[in-house]
Amino acid sequence: MARPQSIAFRALDLHVIQGRADDSALVTAAGTLSYAQLLHESASLAGGLRELGLRAGASVHLDVPDRHVWVVGVLAIVRLGAEPDPQASFTITGDPAVISAGGEEYELDLVLRAGRVDPAAAAVHDEGDYGERMERQYGDVLATLLHGGTLT
Repeated sequence: MARPQSIAFRALDLHVIQGRADDSALVTAAGTLSYAQLLHESASLAGGLRELGLRAGASVHLDVPDRHVWVVGVLAIVRLGAEPDPQASFTITGDPAVISAGGEEYELDLVLRAGRVDPAAAAVHDEGDYGERMERQYGDVLATLLHGGTLT
């Protein structure tokens, strides 16, 4: 039996490939993002976070009140295969969101723009039970997207 595709791939990329690129994926006060736009934003943030040193298996703490930023942050973290940890020194926190890495702080928009140069691809497969653990951790985001729904 073939291993399933990664949770990051199934949450966004697969919907775009299957022709649902323009369907609404996220609707918040900040506006509406299609599946393609949400894929682009989260892959760009993941690329920027990767440039700051976040890698698969590395710990990261996400604590932002803005729903739009929360969703993009969750998807970027999962795209990289990083591990949620409230004790992590690598953080995405605040409103407006700030990223702390290696003793430095960066505005979210700066990291997002930097990541647009080399957006992060989704892993082909998740390591071990990563997908299941992330679905339990971030079910508010992933369950809806995995089923092709619209987040609010």
